[in-house]
This record gives sequence, structure tokens and C-alpha cells, in this order.
Amino acid sequence: MPLEAGNRQEGLTLHPLPNLRHLRAFLLVAETGSVNRAAEHANISQPALTQAIASLEQIFGAELFNRHQTGMYLTADGTRLKARLTEAFAALSVGLGEAASAAIAPAAKADPAYFLTASQLNALTALHQLGDCQAAATQLGILVTSLHRSVRSLEDRLCAKLMLRAGQGVQFSRGGTVLAQQAKLAMRELELAFEDIDWARGINRGRLTIGALPLTRSYIAPKALVTVATRHPELRVRLVEGSYPVLLRALCEGDIDVLVGALRQPAPVAGVHEEPLFSETLRVVARADHPLVRDKGINLDQLFRFPWVAPRIGSPARRQFELLMQEAAVRPPVLLEVASHDSVRAILFESDALALLSPEQIRYEVQNGQLAVLPVDWAIQPRAIGYTVRSNWRPTPAQQELIEVLKETCAHL
Repeated sequence: MPLEAGNRQEGLTLHPLPNLRHLRAFLLVAETGSVNRAAEHANISQPALTQAIASLEQIFGAELFNRHQTGMYLTADGTRLKARLTEAFAALSVGLGEAASAAIAPAAKADPAYFLTASQLNALTALHQLGDCQAAATQLGILVTSLHRSVRSLEDRLCAKLMLRAGQGVQFSRGGTVLAQQAKLAMRELELAFEDIDWARGINRGRLTIGALPLTRSYIAPKALVTVATRHPELRVRLVEGSYPVLLRALCEGDIDVLVGALRQPAPVAGVHEEPLFSETLRVVARADHPLVRDKGINLDQLFRFPWVAPRIGSPARRQFELLMQEAAVRPPVLLEVASHDSVRAILFESDALALLSPEQIRYEVQNGQLAVLPVDWAIQPRAIGYTVRSNWRPTPAQQELIEVLKETCAHL
């Protein structure tokens, strides 16, 4: 049961990246239902196209077509692969349309397989991930000169500058950034194609990554991941922590599969979908022996005579906190802004400070008698807690099971 935790960091690809022209050939055969028609369309020989399909079937370990005298018909595994490839090539088309020069962009967008190779995709995404040529080359197991050659050949083909080099470091152009982001999405779709085919055969392996915002890190996300990992020991599961902007970007680039936490409603960017799981109301929290714990009918002025640990600026909790401060007649003597839950707990343990927190964030601390929820009755608006995914998200069986476990976990809160 491989469980991992950490900050935002891309996972390793578990499968080799197939030849993009072979993948395009597969789509052509799937669309035309004929090797001959697909070969004419792609302007390649029928034997070469047949060999490309055979190569893909060997890579994916599955029969992709039922072969009949009347034509080539997709198997169930072939249908699974076609769905993933359609999304992958759509992402590459978007990226190439932004990155290529105006003269080249229409052709590049129409046929990414002609303009991109697997080695170029690997080089681009590794550089975007690490920002350093030597580190990217080491990760790919190639020489730095080979890495540079892959990028230069792509720039030459697109007639566009994708990045600027400063020593070993790199800085992407706007077009290069979009292409790298879309390339990562495309590569994730290809990885998920392997997982779809494996799970259909009862081989429950792959990679599942959940991004957890502060509210869900203490109980909801870990419980859901442990549940799924326990059921499927060969599945590699990861819990990634970070701020909302960082995790949202990771979601949009395919580095994480699901983002769990407080919803923004509406989401601040296009291309993502929010789904609520439950609603909750923030509470005022203090150490268990705080002077206010035994008081009843606590008013705002009493609360804001104590130091406060404020939520992160821009977060839904911060907006609630600022509304409360506007209603109070006094200002807190000390106002700290702390993002780390561990730091917030430490400050509360060691001082008379107060904090506005979700009950789920301090579930274990309350059970252990370390922290207490103050008896304050305010008209604080409940906020929606749920998960965010990409709008075109097509969940694998493992991802769908994670969602069901999240729903089950939240139903008992």
C-alpha cells in the first residue's frame, strides 16, 4: 500500500510514452474503420500502419481492434484508449496553437503528431517541472546536449521561441508555458489510458493523487486515501498539500487528480468543475484551558481583546474573519497571519490567541482535550466543502472510487 505525502511535486510516469504518430494512426483507423483508408489519409503505407497498430497493442498489452473482412472495429480496450487519446490530442492542439508562429499554428494545431515527438514532450515537461536543464536531463536519463537538441528542434519546427536560457536555468515564453502545461495534461491522459485498460482486466494499479486544502488535511483526505489504498495495494496514492492557487494550477496541469477543500463558488478559472460534499460553519478555537472556555454568551468585543491568528489572505475563511472584525468595536492587540496548521496549533497551545477554524481541522485536538471550541453563536454563513476536478475529467475506476469514499466519509461528519 504505497502511501506518499508532500508538497506539490509531479509523480513519475509509470509507462513509456508511445510514438505519437502511432497513436495518431490508431485514431485514424478507429475513425475510418479501415487500415487502407487510414493509410491513404495519413499518406503512409498500409504495412507501416499495420505495424504501428501492432506495436501499440504490444505496448498496452491489449487487443485494440477486432479484425474482420468488413473492416477494423474497436474492442472495449480500444474504445478506452480512443477516449483518452482524443483528450490528449485536443490538449496538444491547444498548446501548439498558442506556441507556434502564426504561419505554422493552423497546421500544428491540426496534426500535433507531425510536429511533436515523444522525446520532445518529455524534454518540455521535465524542463517545465524542474526549471533546470541539468536536473531535467538527469530525470530523463539523457545528456544535457540531447535535451537542448530536442527543444531546439521543436522550436525550429514551430518557428517560435519556447524558452529563454539563463545558464542552466530556463524561462518559458508565454507560448512555451501553455504548450508545456497542455503537454503535461496530454501525458497524464496517456498514463490514464494504461490504467483504464489495466483495471478492466482486474489489475488495479496506477497513480492517484489528491490535493488537500487545510480543512481536509487532518481527517477527510487522509481517511479517503487510506481507504482506497487499503483496498488496492498496488495503487500508488499521494496526498499533496499546498495553497489554493498552487493546487489549482496543479489540478489544471494534471499533476493532481482531485482537489478537496473549501469551494470558491464560482471557481476562479475556467475549465474546472466544483462539486459540494457538505456545508460547515467555522468556529472560534482556543486552547482547552483558555480564560474564555467556560464563559457563556461571549460577545465580539470580548473576543477581539485577545490576540488572533488570522486565516490566509484571499481564503474564504479570511473573508469571514474580516466581516467579524468589521462588526467588532475593538481591534485585536496582536494579529498574526499563519498558513501552516501545525503553526496555528502551536500558537494556540502556547498563548491566549484565538483562531477561526473548521471543526474538522481540529477533530483530534478536541478529542484529546488540547483545543476547545468556544461557545460563540454568530450568524456566520456556512461554506461549501467539496472537490474540484477538470471540466473534461473522465475518472478512472480508482478516481471514481475515491469520490465515492469521499462522499461516504463526509456523510458521517
